[in-house]
Amino acid sequence: MASLMEEELRFGMDSPEVPSKTFYYKALQRSFPKIFDKACQSCFTLLVPSLTSLPQKIDTDFVRAHILKPSPYFKDEFLTLDGKVVAIRGSDVVCRQGFRYPRNVKIINEETCYNENFESYRLLLTSAPLIGEIRTQRRVMKPQKKMAVARRSIKEHKKCIAAYLDIKCIEAMTRSMQVFVNHFRQNYVIVKGFVDDAARKCKNEPKASLENVLRERRNNKGYPPELLIACEALILNALHSKIFNGLCTLYKDEDLSLYRCNEALTKNKDFREKLGVRKDLVINPQPSIDRLKELNSHCTLPLAKLCCLYDVQELISANVYKASNPGEREVLAADDVLPIVAYVIALAGDQFWCSNLEYLKHFSPESKTLSSIDAGSLGYQLANFQAAIDLLRDLGSEIEKKQLEPSLDSLSLGSAGEPSPTGSTAQQGLASDSSSPPEILSSSGRRSSSIREGSSARARALRRLQKQELARKKVVDKPKRHKYKDEIDRALRQIGLSVEKSDGIEDSRKTLHEKSSGSLVHSLLAREEKVLAGQNSKH
Repeated sequence: MASLMEEELRFGMDSPEVPSKTFYYKALQRSFPKIFDKACQSCFTLLVPSLTSLPQKIDTDFVRAHILKPSPYFKDEFLTLDGKVVAIRGSDVVCRQGFRYPRNVKIINEETCYNENFESYRLLLTSAPLIGEIRTQRRVMKPQKKMAVARRSIKEHKKCIAAYLDIKCIEAMTRSMQVFVNHFRQNYVIVKGFVDDAARKCKNEPKASLENVLRERRNNKGYPPELLIACEALILNALHSKIFNGLCTLYKDEDLSLYRCNEALTKNKDFREKLGVRKDLVINPQPSIDRLKELNSHCTLPLAKLCCLYDVQELISANVYKASNPGEREVLAADDVLPIVAYVIALAGDQFWCSNLEYLKHFSPESKTLSSIDAGSLGYQLANFQAAIDLLRDLGSEIEKKQLEPSLDSLSLGSAGEPSPTGSTAQQGLASDSSSPPEILSSSGRRSSSIREGSSARARALRRLQKQELARKKVVDKPKRHKYKDEIDRALRQIGLSVEKSDGIEDSRKTLHEKSSGSLVHSLLAREEKVLAGQNSKH
C-alpha cells in the first residue's frame, strides 16, 4: 500500500476538494474491493483521510476503522466495522469508545455517491485518520522529472500496473503475456527486412492482453497510456536478449563498416571541422561520451535508450552554455547540435550503432503515444540520431577513399627492381576498376608487406589482380605455339630436312606460325618450297 501511495504522490493525482478523487478512496477500490463493495451496498458512511495525514502503513484494520454504520441506539452515533463508537457533531468526528488514543478530526468536505442500485452513501473527507500516526507536516511534492514515465525502470512499471489493476487482472494478463514470450523465444526468427513484423507482434500482444482482461472485468472506461507502456516494457524486457542480439547479428557488417569509417575519421586531425562543428564552440565531450556509453550497458528498453540520447544532447547544450562567455551565453540551434552529436558518437567507439538504430526505429513507441506521456521530444532524438549516423557513414567513407588514393598512385604491378612487361595493361585495369586497389607483387608472387590489409572487398580485389598478373606473366614468358607445329617438324624430319640448320628455316617457321588457317598438306608444301628455294640460292 505504501508503494501505491508513493506513486500517487509522484504524479500528483490527489485532489483534496473532492473525496472521490483522493488517493485513499482510489486505493480503497483497488486494494480492498470486498470491503469497499460491502460498504457501498450497505450504504455505509466512508471516512476519507486527507493525503497529507495518512500513515505509512494502511492495512485492513485501518480501513475497517474508517467505515461507519448507523448505531442502533443513537442518531448521531456510528459504529465502525471493528466495533468502535464514533459520533458526528457538526463538522467534527469524535472518537467515543474503543480507541486507544481518542481524537477529534475535522470534516473538510462531504460528497454523496451512488451504488449499482442507485442507493446513496456518504463520503466524508477528514483532516486526519481516526487511528494510527498523524502526519502533521505537509509532504513536499517532489518536482516531476522530465519524461518521468519514459525513464521508469522495470520495477516502477510493475508498480504502475499494480496501481491500476487488481490481483486477478494482473494474474490473467501475466499468464497471457508469458505464453507469448515463451512462444516468441522458441519459434520466432528475426530476419532482415521483416523486423517490423516482430515489432508489431510485441506491440499488439500487451494491448490485446490488457483489453481482454478489462473486458472480462467489465471495465469499459479504458486505460491510461502509461499502463500500456508498462505492459510493453515488460514484454520487451523479457525478449531483449532475443531481439537485440538477433539485430546485432543481422547488422554485424553495417556495424563493422561504420566502426571502420569512424576509425578513419578520428585519425584525421581536422575531422571535427569536417563534421561541421563550429570552430568557435568550446566543447568538453567527455561527459556526453560517458553517458552515451551507457546505451547498451544500462539501457535495455527503447524508451530508456531514447532518454539516453536525450541526456547526451542536454549535456552537450549545457557544456557549451557554461563554456561560453558570461555576457554572451551560447544557445545551440538544431543545425549546430547534429554535427556535435556525430562528433560524440565517433569518439564513443563501437556501440553497435546500426543495430541500436534499427532497434529504436522498429520497437520505439509511436509519436502519438510519446506525446500522451509528455515525451514527444524523444521522436526528435531518434531522427537526430539517424541523421548523425548517416553523416558519419558518408564522411568516413570519403576520407577512407582519400587515404587510399596515394597508395594507388605508387603501386606497380611488376616485380621488385624490374620493369613491368604489362604496364600499359595494368594502367588500363586500374582505370576500369578504380575501386579495387592493385597489389604489389614480389618476384615470388607474394603480397608486398608495404600494402596494409584492408576490408574484405579490397582483399578480394587484390587477389583477383594478383591472379590476373600471374596469368599475364605466363603468357609473356611462354611463346605461342602453332596448332600444327609438332606435326610439321615431325614430317620435315621424315623427309630428311633439319628444322634447325639455317636461318631461312627459322624465318619460314615464324611465317608459318603467324598463319592461323590452312591444312597440314598445304603447310608442308609451302614449307618444302621455301626450304628448297633457300638451298638452290646457296648453290
